[in-house]
Amino acid sequence: MQDSNQQIVIIIIAVIAVLLFLGILLLIMIWAYNNRRQQVAAERMQMKHAFDRQLLQATLEIQEETFNNISQELHDHVGQLLSLAKVQLNIIGQRAEQPDAGLQEVKDTIGQAMSILRDVAKGLSTERVQLFSFAGNIDQEIERINRSGVTQVSLLVEGMERPMEEQVKLILFRIIQESLQNVLKHAAATEVLITCRYMDTALYVSICDNGSGFHVAEALSKKSGLGLQHITGRAAILGGQADITSQPGKGTIITITIPHV
Repeated sequence: MQDSNQQIVIIIIAVIAVLLFLGILLLIMIWAYNNRRQQVAAERMQMKHAFDRQLLQATLEIQEETFNNISQELHDHVGQLLSLAKVQLNIIGQRAEQPDAGLQEVKDTIGQAMSILRDVAKGLSTERVQLFSFAGNIDQEIERINRSGVTQVSLLVEGMERPMEEQVKLILFRIIQESLQNVLKHAAATEVLITCRYMDTALYVSICDNGSGFHVAEALSKKSGLGLQHITGRAAILGGQADITSQPGKGTIITITIPHV
């Protein structure tokens, strides 16, 4: 009888051990499945981010090529036509018996158009942007905008400007150009302050305006928010980020953080 009871106890213990083993095995299988599913999801997300970055990089390269072509066309063709028109007006003025005030006004207008055209061509040229310093490029862009008299833009540089890779400088300058164009088109701002702060670990750039402002989430969800998406996407290519803060009637602040510039 005692042997029978011992056998029953052994069987029960064996069954419990098998059940525990199967339970632990099931938990391990569930954990492995969930872990693998998370890995697959992470890999898919990484692939998506990599694809998005490659797509944006390709888009930027195409955009730069287009900018260069436009810059060249403006310089070689439109600029030459305006120069020729100015020369012809000078000849007409020399042949006229009496000075014509209207003719002088036309010559002045053409001169202003040529100056604006040169500034636009400079801002679009990749080689020229890469040639000058980061702050120098911003100064030229500010000078071009301030000449219109509609919006007053100023630049504040804090810390010692550091040299940066040409591609980084180009993309970062395009971000600032995009931001300023958004201000000019939509914000109706009278003042814009660009701040470049050089820190030990990162470069902080902020574009602050006193314009009309907007709802950020709503703007990003619409086609009109493509400019903002371009800004955040370009910052991501540089390994940084762009934060956009705005409210209707309270202006807009765009802050770009680029580490280890």
